[in-house]
Amino acid sequence: MTTAEHRESVMVCVYYGPHGQRLIQRGSQLAKLLRAPFTVLTVDSSKENEYNEDKEQYLKAWEKMCRDSGGEFLVRKSRGRKAADVIIETAREKGVTQIIIGQSGQTFWQSFTKGNFVNELVERLGLIDLHIVAVQRYEALLEETHEEGVQAILVKNGEKYELNYSGEAVETEFMRGTFFKELHTDFNNGLFKTQLNGEPQYLKIVHGEWTERRP
Repeated sequence: MTTAEHRESVMVCVYYGPHGQRLIQRGSQLAKLLRAPFTVLTVDSSKENEYNEDKEQYLKAWEKMCRDSGGEFLVRKSRGRKAADVIIETAREKGVTQIIIGQSGQTFWQSFTKGNFVNELVERLGLIDLHIVAVQRYEALLEETHEEGVQAILVKNGEKYELNYSGEAVETEFMRGTFFKELHTDFNNGLFKTQLNGEPQYLKIVHGEWTERRP
């Protein structure tokens, strides 16, 4: 391999959830196009000895996907630092020239850094190109990130709605719809498509529950 082929290096930044698979696919495609090394990075903000089974399933699936694509999978502890600091440090260490991140309104990264994560990266990355992949278009993402939809209902229970696969009408308040379970998880996490105020809506289901947000 010539020196010229080493000039480009691609890194994808993911946080556990259904969009990681799409971002890794995008990064792998770009790396192949550029004949460049490929790295997948996730910044872990959890405390020492803190275990999240759902998260671990995502990480295992992503690592396999990354390895199968010929890439390197990295998990870096934040240890109180901002995600941007860890990303930039890793990018410089790996000689990265192209970074791919997901963006959907208020991202995890923005919540984690308490500021405008994208602007901070742009200001600090220098000559590194930043690719922002929109992840809020659920219709386009479902086939890549979720299982085939099944008919279900959300049954109101106190302040929450619980997922019910029976589809039968119940005496309490409920909503009919289609549940799309996230890939690579044994939990009832995913998206519930229903009609609210005459418009199709996708409700985020976590461990089989949805909590209505009040204004």
